[in-house]
Amino acid sequence: MGVGLDMKSNAQQARSLDQRSTERVDVRLAGKLFVPAEDSTLDCTIVNLSVGGAGIYCAEPPPLDAFVVLYVDGFGRFDGVTTRYVKGELGLRFVCKETRRKKLEDDLAAFVKEGMTGVTRLRRHQRKPTDSKIDFFTLADGSPVACQVADISFQGARLITEYKPAIGTMIKLGRTDAWVVRHDQNGIGAQFLQRFEDHDNR
Repeated sequence: MGVGLDMKSNAQQARSLDQRSTERVDVRLAGKLFVPAEDSTLDCTIVNLSVGGAGIYCAEPPPLDAFVVLYVDGFGRFDGVTTRYVKGELGLRFVCKETRRKKLEDDLAAFVKEGMTGVTRLRRHQRKPTDSKIDFFTLADGSPVACQVADISFQGARLITEYKPAIGTMIKLGRTDAWVVRHDQNGIGAQFLQRFEDHDNR
């Protein structure tokens, strides 16, 4: 999922950060989980979402390695495979084409930038993909720093940038507050501080 010269190292760092973030995230998105093998549809709650997969809660989770279809309120449909079940959370790995992954990445970027209104606006104007583009982050003094979003989820983002603020530095990505948690060869990793609850108010 990560990009860069040291892809394996970056991917391991990203997974570690995602695991730590997932333990305390309080995101709640309504969803439906369709299990073709059982011809059943389950109500579920999505607690984390990235271009690679999701973590969900549902009353009667399907077995591991099962093919499922996840419908996420506001984000659409995703084909996936169940991969893990830990402390009540079912992990899914998405199985989708690169175009679908890119669309989800755009939706996530729009969400970070403007909340669910950004996702709605992006859906209305699909011919304007730049609506969701984040090409800079802001330092505490208001100074913009050029960057490119390499990887994004509800918990954080990996940014390609020449300027690398010290670990622990507070920054703002779009409308979302974050802090720098790591450096890599191509930029920085940032973890979001905002709890994504504004979708409940739409």
